[in-house]
Amino acid sequence: MDNFQFATIFMNNRKKLNVTQEDIARFMGVSRAAVSKWEKGQSYPDISILPKLATYFNVSIDELLGYKPQLTNERIMNMYEELARRFSKEPFEEVDRTIELLIEEYYSCFPFLLKMAQLYVNYFNKADDKEQVTKKIQGLCIRVKEFSGDYKLTNEANLLEALTYILKGEPQQVLELLGEDAIIQLGNEQLIATAQMMLGNTEKAKEIFQVNMYQQLLCVISNASEALMLEADNEAYFEQSVRRIETMIETFNIGKLNAHTALLFYIRASSGYAAQNNIEQALRCVECYVKICMKINFPLQLVGDDYFYLLDGWIAREVMLSSQAPRDEETIRRSIIDGITNNPMLANVQQDVRYKNLIVNLKHHLKLEEEL
Repeated sequence: MDNFQFATIFMNNRKKLNVTQEDIARFMGVSRAAVSKWEKGQSYPDISILPKLATYFNVSIDELLGYKPQLTNERIMNMYEELARRFSKEPFEEVDRTIELLIEEYYSCFPFLLKMAQLYVNYFNKADDKEQVTKKIQGLCIRVKEFSGDYKLTNEANLLEALTYILKGEPQQVLELLGEDAIIQLGNEQLIATAQMMLGNTEKAKEIFQVNMYQQLLCVISNASEALMLEADNEAYFEQSVRRIETMIETFNIGKLNAHTALLFYIRASSGYAAQNNIEQALRCVECYVKICMKINFPLQLVGDDYFYLLDGWIAREVMLSSQAPRDEETIRRSIIDGITNNPMLANVQQDVRYKNLIVNLKHHLKLEEEL
């Protein structure tokens, strides 16, 4: 296990106290040869005497062993990225074995456990045994909720667990976990920002307002996108929804701020128009989808802009994966294409030469020419 650096730590602490191996052997009631082996890394002290040895050096047992059960956010991010890259190139089962070993080693690092649950969700479709994967995700979420003591992690775990029930086709479980109706938004963030202003923390208050506006904006667009298909047969309402949400996307530069949210909207809009057999509007939405994709810069990052100019600092501080994408670049490129080409609701649009030309240009931009 890489985390145990006992020999080096033991030697450094002995020299820091300016004592000999003989001095330590006498204090601990062991032979000098035993102490020598500890310092050379040839053996460890018996577990029963570790507390006494740690006390001698005035350190914790974890510090003495060099064991760090809590990973830094940066380390978690790097591990996540590496595993995501492996998922794009290796069989799911091979990467899964590595994840299981890491979870066993860092079972008390709850941010890491939650990120592994998210990783499983993001590569869920690559798994052969999806039932087993959902059980792993739920197990990690339940552990985080029961033992982390962190309300942010608990809330995220709750949502991830609910998502697994959606993946399994168990909607009643979702309602039992999250409730059956919309709840009143109490405006906690506004009160927090007001309190920060009263304390003279103006920049902090501005950041909170910006972050809250950004999140509420994405929430409105996401909800409207999902609701579109329920209104496809109500053409007047559908058209009004598309017009209003497109105005928000253009006004607030959502294609740059959060391309995924904008792309999902245009998939839903084009699908709805196709269901209405409105081929021209469906093609227009496909064209908007492609235009947003053409402006995506890889590696994909979550960033602010001139209006949400305080967003970057919040992302770096609060979002576990910082500005990094949740999946590897190759998978993202292919999912962008799949989102618009493997959509059965667009069957009556996909034979149009204009659609085919848009897809050719998009694949070329995404460097997926081998699929042309």
